[in-house]
Amino acid sequence: MKVYYLPEVVKAFKTLNGSDQAKVDRTREFFEKYAFQIRPKYIKKVTTSGIWELRAGKIRLFLYIANKKAVGVHIIYKKTNKLPIKDIRLAERRSKEL
Repeated sequence: MKVYYLPEVVKAFKTLNGSDQAKVDRTREFFEKYAFQIRPKYIKKVTTSGIWELRAGKIRLFLYIANKKAVGVHIIYKKTNKLPIKDIRLAERRSKEL
């Protein structure tokens, strides 16, 4: 399953350090190759509206998945155990604009 990205996500991705970028790239490639066959360690459904969390270490890439397409709508550096609700809402808002 190919992953596409919003310009905001590409811009935020470029601000990550090299090792974090590499982690995100490896996890994304893993997801593109195996889709939902990967273990829950790497992907988790966040909302019923099609928002998923792709986990790459402490980096979380929010994907909007619908009609066999995945779009990266938001990316964060996770600092707490719980996902910030403001980031989930932002991902939902951006997915509705697609």
